[in-house]
Amino acid sequence: MEHPFSSCARAAATTSFAAILGVLLVSASAVAAELPVPRGKRVLEPLNYCGVRLDEGRLRLQFDEVRDDYLRIPNDDLLKGFRQRAGLPAPGADLGGWYTSDTFHVFGQIVSGLSRMHAATGDPACRDKVNTLLAEWAKCIAPDGFFFYSTKPNARHYIYDKTVCGLVDACLYCRNTDALSHLSRITDWAIKNLERSRRLGDTGTEWYTLSENLYRAYLATGDTKYRDFAEVWEYTEYWDFYAGKADPLGPRPNAERVKAYHAYSHVNTLGGAAAAFIVKGEPRYLDILRNAYDYLQANQVFATGGFGPDEQFLARPELVARLGTTHNTFETQCGCWAAFKMAKQAICLTGDAKYGDWIERLVYNGIGASIHMTPDGRVFYYADYNLAGGAKQNIGFAWSCCTGTRPQAVADYHDLIYFRGADSLYVNLFTPSTVQWNGNGQPVTVRQSTRFPESPLTDLDLDLAQPAEFAIKLRVPGWLHSPLTATVNGQPVSAPADDLHWATIRRTWRSTDRLSIVLPMSLYSQPVDPARPHPAAVLHGPVVLAFRAAKATPLVNMDLAQLDRQLLPSAGESLTWHLAADPSVLARPFYAFQEGQPYLLYLDPTLANRITHRQITFKQDWKDAGRFRYTNVVGATAECAFEGTGIRWLGFRYDDAGTAEVIIDGKVIAAVNQFGPGRDLPFDWSSKDLAPGRHTICLRVLDDKPPQSKDRYINIAGFEVTPAPPPR
Repeated sequence: MEHPFSSCARAAATTSFAAILGVLLVSASAVAAELPVPRGKRVLEPLNYCGVRLDEGRLRLQFDEVRDDYLRIPNDDLLKGFRQRAGLPAPGADLGGWYTSDTFHVFGQIVSGLSRMHAATGDPACRDKVNTLLAEWAKCIAPDGFFFYSTKPNARHYIYDKTVCGLVDACLYCRNTDALSHLSRITDWAIKNLERSRRLGDTGTEWYTLSENLYRAYLATGDTKYRDFAEVWEYTEYWDFYAGKADPLGPRPNAERVKAYHAYSHVNTLGGAAAAFIVKGEPRYLDILRNAYDYLQANQVFATGGFGPDEQFLARPELVARLGTTHNTFETQCGCWAAFKMAKQAICLTGDAKYGDWIERLVYNGIGASIHMTPDGRVFYYADYNLAGGAKQNIGFAWSCCTGTRPQAVADYHDLIYFRGADSLYVNLFTPSTVQWNGNGQPVTVRQSTRFPESPLTDLDLDLAQPAEFAIKLRVPGWLHSPLTATVNGQPVSAPADDLHWATIRRTWRSTDRLSIVLPMSLYSQPVDPARPHPAAVLHGPVVLAFRAAKATPLVNMDLAQLDRQLLPSAGESLTWHLAADPSVLARPFYAFQEGQPYLLYLDPTLANRITHRQITFKQDWKDAGRFRYTNVVGATAECAFEGTGIRWLGFRYDDAGTAEVIIDGKVIAAVNQFGPGRDLPFDWSSKDLAPGRHTICLRVLDDKPPQSKDRYINIAGFEVTPAPPPR
């Protein structure tokens, strides 16, 4: 289907965001007339999902897929629990998973995503679904404003926040002004009933993400109750670290430290700081946004743009260690949504293009590298960067939080490609797309044609009725191998980078002008720890490469400082290389790997002999904690074969741990207990001096346990093999 420009395209071309709100709320004139004037000014304006079309390419293909997935969900299924709770007829099927259990419920996020998709494309099916869902859902709101899917929802703060987002978006992007009355009713309930203990890092509620959407509600309505309620949830205790350029994992005034933070929600909360700046204009909030971005990029973000192994921000030594233990490296859908919002706000509020580099990394290596959602609501929840290798797979349960952020993040593609200034069009992403914009009073259409990142060339073709003078500004990526070059109609033009990382071409533009740019790319490596060469990922431009190899051994001796010699281009295949020392090893973009195809993404020669828990055969009821498997079932076993002269059991000591029997080559050699007087403590057990050759190790859970232990749990993160010395 050809994507039409949405009905608000012309408004977006000529007006500010605040004015667009007035246009969209014209039928609610009493409200629109009282819209507050933001005190924190944007340097650049987003297109606000208007006037941008995704043309044929990777982003368009994924957007269409995701839109169709969510349009396909029956309305009666989405509404069933709400209707049952309200005592109304409830046809349809239970969706199952977190949706039916009312766990971090995603109804509001689905409404938000579909609303933004309608604004971006003008697709009436998205608007009609939003309007139908909200009309029927509103019938289920209790007289006191209780609105949840069930009578016992978990994470009420979280669900309220996402519902506020959906209602604001339905109003702004689908012109559903009834959403404002629904918003008022549920907020009155929330003001009276949401508990306000504000526990630090409370992942059971994620209360600290509420301020962003409440400030958005204030800007959309002018009702000060939303502003006042937003202030209640400002995460001062965490934001203050960034305000002072301090490490949030460092010591607090009372000398205590936080060992880890929930990663997604602690990026998501920073959208609240940006929203507070827009509403209040206080410089402190902008400092928080800037400093948080710099801290995250320097300390928490992987080469892919992803972050948060096991959904945690960690000190660097533990962050590096997790690459060797966990397969749950990045909460992809939610993490991309939070990062897109944060980086987009940073671009708009500072005018600096550097924030677009994070967006680009995630577009290609994050959500843009995810696999198709299943019809029963299972999504690509975790990306796997484990040093022993990984494979893409969807999460094992349905309708997780990531099914809510998936349509929001993919809809956001339309709002991340271009920005506008007073007389300039800013190009942030290099992707096939068309934008309608007003250039110095003249309607302009710019069509971007490119095969980027497979090709370094991007063409921008202009169409305008009369000549007009304005600037086109291009983001200068941090990964450039050499300065970008530009031509207009085949003639070279100067395009130096300014202090805000934009290359500017200002001229009087005419219809049929073509601006062509070349973005030089090369192979390079990026370590997790700048002080150590490994673990490291290999990239080409913004694209992270993954390696197809049976095991890590062929990559052990690869010189990451000489990648042009180590990797040979594959004839006829873009962005594909073969290892010179072993042509069976192939490197290609992480986004090109399909479901179930094994790969190695981060390389570390010191861990070539690591066996992860995914390579172990478990029998009976072992649960997956991400970085290890665990059980308290007596007689449960874990077994694997290895080749070498020794083996080390990788795991952790806990205060509820028990004892396991260790059997090597059929012989019991030890009974090892994992008890420790605390949680997540160091554990070490190894067997040495085995005869060179192939062996089998088996761990069996025993009934015995230390008397001080609370239970008999055993955990296994994997094994580390001591290889036989090479023959002399």
